[in-house]
Amino acid sequence: MKKEMMVLALVVFIYGSVAMAQSPQSQPARQGAHEPPPQAYTDCQGKKAGDTVQHTTREGKVAATCADSPKGLVARPNQPRGNR
Repeated sequence: MKKEMMVLALVVFIYGSVAMAQSPQSQPARQGAHEPPPQAYTDCQGKKAGDTVQHTTREGKVAATCADSPKGLVARPNQPRGNR
């Protein structure tokens, strides 16, 4: 009986672990999502959604558009990184 209870407990533990790993809260909203750098918020200070700005990156300045985000207005580069 003890062995059966231990096996049952192990099964419940594994099932719970898998369920938690697949929960929406543990995964980003979209594949490859990340938090924008602080500079992306700074570049849009005093602007409104849709305004074009020069966003400062490690590679230099790039054209970007200010967009609403849950944390405020943020500069989103107009051209994806892979296409520069």
